[in-house]
Amino acid sequence: MDLKDKIVGLALAAAIGLIGWNLHETWTMKEQVYKLQQGQVVLSKQIKQVKNTIKSFKKKNKKKKKKDDK
Repeated sequence: MDLKDKIVGLALAAAIGLIGWNLHETWTMKEQVYKLQQGQVVLSKQIKQVKNTIKSFKKKNKKKKKKDDK
């Protein structure tokens, strides 16, 4: 093997290594994005619950104010 073949072989090995590393990082990022999306779903449900609680609290206060005014 002459020097040119060795350089080409090393370049190919480096390229394959980088591609493999990139695929691994992409897979890891995909898992992190999935976890973030799951967290968003949980947070949106919690926000809806808080909004409903606030609405019911406001309704109760309005009813109390009306009764107190009479």
